[in-house]
Amino acid sequence: MLTPDDKSQLTKQADELSNQIKALRKRLHELNDFKEKLFDQRNTVGKQISELIKNVKGIRSERDNLTSEVKMSKEEREKLNNDIKAKTLELKKLTEERNAANDKAGLKEDPRFLKRELERLNYKIETEAMSFDKETKLMKVIKDLKKKVDAAKGGMLLSDKVRNLSRQLDEMRFIAQSAHSKVQTAASASQEKHSGMMEVSHKIDDLKTQEDTLNQQITEKKAEMKPIGDELDAKSALLNEINDKLGVAREEGKKHKEESDKKKIFDKATEVRAKLMRGEKLTTEDILVLQGAEK
Repeated sequence: MLTPDDKSQLTKQADELSNQIKALRKRLHELNDFKEKLFDQRNTVGKQISELIKNVKGIRSERDNLTSEVKMSKEEREKLNNDIKAKTLELKKLTEERNAANDKAGLKEDPRFLKRELERLNYKIETEAMSFDKETKLMKVIKDLKKKVDAAKGGMLLSDKVRNLSRQLDEMRFIAQSAHSKVQTAASASQEKHSGMMEVSHKIDDLKTQEDTLNQQITEKKAEMKPIGDELDAKSALLNEINDKLGVAREEGKKHKEESDKKKIFDKATEVRAKLMRGEKLTTEDILVLQGAEK
C-alpha cells in the first residue's frame, strides 16, 4: 500500500507528465498541420504536372503529324524536281531538234505563221473577186508558201511537242512550288509546336523540382515528428502506469475506509445492545445505529 508521501510524489509526477504530454501533442499537431499543408501543395503541383504532361503529349502528336507531312511533302517535291529536270532535258533536246528541222527547211519565220498565212490566202482567193493577173500572182505566193509549210511539217510537229512539254513543265513547276510552300508552312508549324512543347517541358521540369523539394520537406517533417511521437507514447504509457498505481491506492483507501466504518458501526452497535440489555433507554441515534448494523 502506498504511503501518503508516495501518493503525493506520484500525483506530482502525473501532473508534470500531463503537462509534458499536452505540450508534445500540441507540437505534434502543429507539425502534422504543416505536413498536411505540404501534402496539399505537392498534390496541387502533381495535378499541374499531370495536366502539362497531357498537354505535351497532345502537342507532340501534332508536331509528329506535321513532321510526317513535311517528310511526305519533301519527297513529293523531290520527285517533282527530278521529273522537272528530266522534262527540261527533254524540252532542250526537242527544241534543238525543232531548230535543226527549221534550219534544214531554210525557214527563218515561225512555221505556224506560214501556216496561218497560207490559210488566210487560200480563204482570200476563194472568197474575193480579183483580176486574173492578181489571182495568178497570189496563186504563185500560195504555192511557195505551201512548199515552205510542207518542208516545215516536221518542225511544226516538233514545235507542238515543245509547246505541250513547256505547258507540262509550267504545271509541274507550279505544283513543285506549291509543294515547296507546303513544306515551308508545315515545317514552320512543326517548329512552332516543338518550341511550344519545349516550353511546356521546361515548366514540367520546374514543377518537378518543386515537387521534389516538397517531398523532401515532407520527409523532414515526418522525421521530426517521429521522436516526438515516440516520446509522447512513452510518457503516455508512464502516465497510465502512474494512474493505475494511484487508482489501486484509491481503491485500497476506499476499502480501508469502508472496513473502518463497518468496525465503528459494529462497535457502536455492541455498545447499544449492551445498553439495551441493561434496560437503559435508547436514543434516536442508538436506534439508527442498530438499524444500520442490521443492513
